[in-house]
Amino acid sequence: MFHTAENIPAATAAGTAERVPRRNRTARLRLFCFHHAGGSPWSFAGWGQHLGRGVEVVPVSMPPRSSAPGGVPGAVSTMDALVREVTRQLTPFLDGPYAFYGHSMGSLVAHGAAQRIVAAGRRPPASFVAGAHRAPHLQAAPGPTVGLSDSASLELLLGLGGAGRLLRESPARMRSVVHRLREDLRVAATHRHPVAGHRPLPCPVHAMLGDRDPLVPTADAEAWRLHTSGPFTFRLLPGGHFFHREDKGRFFAELEDVLWDGVR
Repeated sequence: MFHTAENIPAATAAGTAERVPRRNRTARLRLFCFHHAGGSPWSFAGWGQHLGRGVEVVPVSMPPRSSAPGGVPGAVSTMDALVREVTRQLTPFLDGPYAFYGHSMGSLVAHGAAQRIVAAGRRPPASFVAGAHRAPHLQAAPGPTVGLSDSASLELLLGLGGAGRLLRESPARMRSVVHRLREDLRVAATHRHPVAGHRPLPCPVHAMLGDRDPLVPTADAEAWRLHTSGPFTFRLLPGGHFFHREDKGRFFAELEDVLWDGVR
């Protein structure tokens, strides 16, 4: 399930293999990264080089998602099942200071995992960072690809900055990415914020949003402040829904700042 961002095996990109990360003995903090809908652990390739050896970047490879019961071995069809499985596999690796970064749908998965970890009486994250997503108690908007053809869905992805030129040039790869995106959005649509028993996380929470994000209103991202009993910051960065790929210097400087703030 885990691997370093500098050495991502192809098998894990589809969430089909498990691998314990090679421990970076010089790292003071382990950063678990949860990818966006339609994405994969490859989304975080190279992050370790930007953040330095003090941070061990560990992309989380989620179990397969499928809305067809029994269609894919080990697949999950609801957000609750997804969070439960991710938490189960994550728990043994929380033996030292760690942080969570979730991008878009990954923020929901990361938040659900953090909630379960804290409820079990285990060490909370040193910092929780949500990128490009509304706070989890807010009603999700309909999936952006609902009713769209594969080609129209890909054009939307390209417009959001979430797909490269190779996808446009490869029909087979296009279909695979669009299918994965739709399955992820169906799973995300099953998310229900608990009315009772929910407690704010006992750690700093930081929300980041692109100033041109067409999917997430600023006020909805700022509402993450309700999900911490500790410090909160909101950072509006230049870019769209995938702002972390646009001005990388600014993004990693901001991310590094909030990560170390949680372990000082």
